[in-house]
Amino acid sequence: MATAKEEEKPYDAGELEKAILDSSFVAQAASSPLRICCYGSSAAKTPTKFLNEAWNLGFILAKRGHTCVNGAGSFGCMAAMNDGADAGDGHIVGVIHEMFIVDGNDWYCNRDGGAHRLFKGKTDTNNSNSTADTRTGPTREMLVAGGKDLQERKRLLVEGAEGLIVLPGGPGTWDELWEMACARNLGLISLPIVCVSVDGYYDNFRAMLDRAFEDCLIRNRPEDVVHFVSTSEEAVRWIEMQDDLKKAKGNEATALPSVKTRASVLRKTSFLSTPAVFTRSMSWFSADDGDGDAVSWSFPALGTIVFVLGVTVGILSAPHINRK
Repeated sequence: MATAKEEEKPYDAGELEKAILDSSFVAQAASSPLRICCYGSSAAKTPTKFLNEAWNLGFILAKRGHTCVNGAGSFGCMAAMNDGADAGDGHIVGVIHEMFIVDGNDWYCNRDGGAHRLFKGKTDTNNSNSTADTRTGPTREMLVAGGKDLQERKRLLVEGAEGLIVLPGGPGTWDELWEMACARNLGLISLPIVCVSVDGYYDNFRAMLDRAFEDCLIRNRPEDVVHFVSTSEEAVRWIEMQDDLKKAKGNEATALPSVKTRASVLRKTSFLSTPAVFTRSMSWFSADDGDGDAVSWSFPALGTIVFVLGVTVGILSAPHINRK
């Protein structure tokens, strides 16, 4: 049974729903349902303005037909987000660490860190021996991560995701955000990332990215790494637009070029590009290109230089041979 503390909702769900349904965007389902991972606070004292936007996010995702994947928290932005998705009859996937399990498979508990009430009695669908929620209508799934840290939990949150939306949160949320931003900047993932900067909450993060780019500490433009908007509706619209752009390009990956790929491109476009006959690849030595990337001088490039020098020497010596 829920405690009085859990029953308290500092936001008016009814008023929020009325306001958000004025948007024609929210009133209709998206053409392509997506699996969207959402990060946000789990603190019980999260300000109401953040909770309101979290509720909006969950409700919009539900109405648009998307699956909301989150940390299953019973407080903060996660709780409000789950309340909103539940009110919109949406699909919800919660990911919780096993340290929060109480009473066997009862993930729900009345303490900070426990799972949201809507996951009560749900089976761990991450366990191959269990059965997923197959009821008609919106699904409620629970994934349980193990390990001595949160790495497995973070992996399960983004696994199969087609977009990442970040609400205001604390160090845990920042850790998750920056890890994914780093992976995108390196070209390891193609996941579009957008922060909902309620009341300018993420303005300093945006400024940090801009400063890093100005000081040449990151190669990619800040807007290509993390996008920033003011509302949840803008965030969902942007994620859907990224998905449309990806499909328009023939489902090509939208990840930024990786360090390895960039180095390869530099070699392939060099004036020392190797003829097909010199296809053997054997590294001789490496150097830094001035931006932290190792550039290898390979056997093909060296072979080309030797070949050109040999031809040049032959041409220059030809007149002397003819005179003999």
